[in-house]
Amino acid sequence: MSRPREPLSAFRTVLKRGGGERPTFPLSLHVLLMVVVAVLLLSGLLWLLTSDLTSPLSPDPNDRTTLEVIRLSLYAIAGIGGVIALTVSYRKQRITEATEIRESTKLFNERFASAAEQLSSQRAANRLAGVYAMAALADDWDAGRQTCINVLCAYVRMPYETPPFRHEREAANNPRRFRPVLEERLIRHSVLNVVGERLRRAPVPGRTWHEHDFDFTGTNLDGGNLNDALFLGRVSFAFGRFTAGTIDFSRVRFEGPVDFNRARFLGARLRFAETRFAGPVLLTETTVAAGVLDFSSAHFTRDVSFDGALFAGGQVHFAKTVCSSPVLGAKPLLDFRGARFAGTAVVFDRPDISAATLDFSQVADWSHPPVFNLADEPATVRLPEDAPER
Repeated sequence: MSRPREPLSAFRTVLKRGGGERPTFPLSLHVLLMVVVAVLLLSGLLWLLTSDLTSPLSPDPNDRTTLEVIRLSLYAIAGIGGVIALTVSYRKQRITEATEIRESTKLFNERFASAAEQLSSQRAANRLAGVYAMAALADDWDAGRQTCINVLCAYVRMPYETPPFRHEREAANNPRRFRPVLEERLIRHSVLNVVGERLRRAPVPGRTWHEHDFDFTGTNLDGGNLNDALFLGRVSFAFGRFTAGTIDFSRVRFEGPVDFNRARFLGARLRFAETRFAGPVLLTETTVAAGVLDFSSAHFTRDVSFDGALFAGGQVHFAKTVCSSPVLGAKPLLDFRGARFAGTAVVFDRPDISAATLDFSQVADWSHPPVFNLADEPATVRLPEDAPER
């Protein structure tokens, strides 16, 4: 009875059968095959030219005719030799390219491992160097760019508590106690700044970061600068906490969907001044407890969902906000159904929403309603049935 195949051997066999690189004949076998084909073709040619049944030559060929036959045969041999030479050259080039790809992949993997090790260091200086090393690798590595971006986003998603501002004053007197958390904040802000820097450049298909996805789900942000960036992929800040500082999204262009579902705004100032949202904006079940959401002069071309949001404190500004769709007849919807207006100062100050729909028809709490200062009436405004006249 034969010994059962080991699992690892079986796995390798599946890999060989299932894909990967195309199997390559040995070079000697390749050349031998070409020689056999050449001999067969030459034999066939000689038979066609000399056989009594098939030869177009005269029945009694003279020396000149025989010489022409030999010359044609030599030409055929030279042509077949050229084909063999091209085959050998092609094989060498293919082997060289495969070797270069393997060496390049090996180098990228080594750089990735080095950057990842720096990011996991206990020393803040090493982690900061790891951020820039991972970003530089993403610039160079087309095939692994999304992986590098995922690592940087994952670093920002790691558990983190915002240091109180008093720590900055006390750090001078007790640096050993407060320095680590302040250093960690610096590194996290550096990640956002590195991302913003890459997204401010002109997009080059397949070479820049614009078309990639950025997943900051569940992150705790207390500062960062992404102004003037261009996002062509998906962006998620779902379940995020915005606790302090200023997060600048001014003049950003979001061409894909933006997800802030169940995010909590607990004291940070988010600036979306002149930001363009070309995809849907999801703010479902968000909580605004403190801080500022500033959508001044922002431009929404798709629906914005505040469904189930809680406005309990802080401020939300829609000053000179524009809601219009490039699609003829389409009307963006600002959906506040199920929202609770319980304490946040939500202000619509002269927005350009004449081509939009505002839906407050099914709000859960209207005790602290928004303030409307409308230059032009929206196409449709749906207020709660018990709302007073504006």
